[in-house]
Amino acid sequence: MGRAVLLTFFFVLTICLYNTAVWADVGVESSPVSEGKTDETVGDVKVPATDSFDEDVESEDVDVELETTFVKDPIRPYNRAIFGFNDKLYYYGFKPLYKGYNAVVPEKARIGVRNFFSNIRTPVRFFNCLFQGKFKGAGTELLRLTINTTIGVGGFSDPAKKFFHLEKQDEDFGQTLGKYGMGSNYFIEWPFLGPSNVRDTIGFVGDVALDPITLLSFFVSPFASTGASGYDTLNEVSIDKGETYENIVEPAIDPYIALQDAYTQNRIKKIRE
Repeated sequence: MGRAVLLTFFFVLTICLYNTAVWADVGVESSPVSEGKTDETVGDVKVPATDSFDEDVESEDVDVELETTFVKDPIRPYNRAIFGFNDKLYYYGFKPLYKGYNAVVPEKARIGVRNFFSNIRTPVRFFNCLFQGKFKGAGTELLRLTINTTIGVGGFSDPAKKFFHLEKQDEDFGQTLGKYGMGSNYFIEWPFLGPSNVRDTIGFVGDVALDPITLLSFFVSPFASTGASGYDTLNEVSIDKGETYENIVEPAIDPYIALQDAYTQNRIKKIRE
């Protein structure tokens, strides 16, 4: 029941945010995605003309329009405040926690835990492959699930990749919405969850609904589901050692803009793949 109430709250909130953004004044404060030459957009974010993107994009993969060179950020004061909170939470809470975790849990065991959670969350990737018409990717996910659950001892190892070269299909519902032409709308920094936007927030709710770990809320307890997801996040950051986040924000003159830019560019790349 608690999870259902939470999901309903997020859904209603995101719809309200979306409607607010649609009617927002076009002159609201916004930030550039990147400096330099830009010549096309994905959704409502203009993509810089760099070698990382092909010049020609199939229309069924992404809707490209010449609209704006900026990330919409009409709630920037709120976003900056939440970013400051999340940043301090990472450095004074999460970082010491994962360092202690690393000290007692060997890296090999942590990689096994990552494989286990990745295997459990196969339905999220499988269904989003189907939604996007990536049937080969959906088949790959089914093969990976079968091989890793059996030969991989419940998913703790990844023989599907090691021996059969079957790569995980990194698809989510935010990408699915982007594939069908939904723009990102405007940027949102969520407490604890970090950077997002209107489209990806709605996508997050969709992914939670497809995630088997969510079932723990109904059959065990909402705390079991939250705890499992939290442990998965801690384990993932412990393997990365926080380098991805720190390499973005620490060298930046404005860490908030740096994180916003990195997140936006990464999402554009994933949608276009």
